[in-house]
Amino acid sequence: MRIGIIGTGSMGKNHLRVADSIPELEITCAVDTNDENLNSACKPYKLKKFKDYRKIVNLVDSVMISTPTESHYSIAKYFLENMKSVLVEKPFTLTIEQADELVKISEKNKLPIYVDHLERFNPAIEYLKKIVKKPLFIEVQRLGSFSPRSLDIDVIMDLMIHDLDIILQWDKSKIKQINSLGVPIISNKIDIANARLEFNSGLVVNITASRVSQKKTRKLRIFQKDEYISLDYKKKRVKIYSISNGEFIENIPEIAQTEPLYNFWSNYYKSVKSGKKFDVTAKDARDALELAMMILKSIKNNFEI
Repeated sequence: MRIGIIGTGSMGKNHLRVADSIPELEITCAVDTNDENLNSACKPYKLKKFKDYRKIVNLVDSVMISTPTESHYSIAKYFLENMKSVLVEKPFTLTIEQADELVKISEKNKLPIYVDHLERFNPAIEYLKKIVKKPLFIEVQRLGSFSPRSLDIDVIMDLMIHDLDIILQWDKSKIKQINSLGVPIISNKIDIANARLEFNSGLVVNITASRVSQKKTRKLRIFQKDEYISLDYKKKRVKIYSISNGEFIENIPEIAQTEPLYNFWSNYYKSVKSGKKFDVTAKDARDALELAMMILKSIKNNFEI
């Protein structure tokens, strides 16, 4: 399968490294308008380099779009219309309308478009698929230090959207109420935000995301009947506390420490070859984007008050 990487910044470099390690994939080319990024990223590999993504259309079966969010829609649309399957970084697009149009084109042309919500491929999250049944309360902390990368989007689209995507897989009952707060600290966009989400099922979620914290924290806590589950994204570790005869029992399962990005590319290859569902479809990504925008609207409304 011939792959082209579009965008060779931080994530683009990682995609090059991991995709190159999978024998069934052939990285034929890479694209970037920044010569320094392009030459640096491509140095370890034998591939063709381009500044214009349109020039690689005959060299690929699929592309990975790892560019700023504002360009996701136009690049993805071009390749879908030219009958190439597409992978794209999160957030999927800038608007719901753009996301809906890409879904429509992919369905019309019977081509997959998948979104790299990378935490879905974290081995600890993959393990939770087996044990999360009906969560009643979820608490999430996703805190990180400042980085100049991704300042084209706010912290909700940059960080919080990872957890929104995961939560939406466990509860599809739709949102009943949102209460959110957020403020810009070091950029002109929201850098720290908190949201309280109430679902129609009764699930309550308290979620905080920050890109101005000193310590990097990636933690998820789930409470369901007779069970408390604690997950550390960074350590890829799960702790399960259950009640038996009135006592708490701790269970720390062994989880393979596979790199999430490797799981992402493996899942993609197997999905295309077998025709089975990829873990993060464009519709999943669209729903996460919609919820992120609802939270952003709630924050703006609170500011107006």
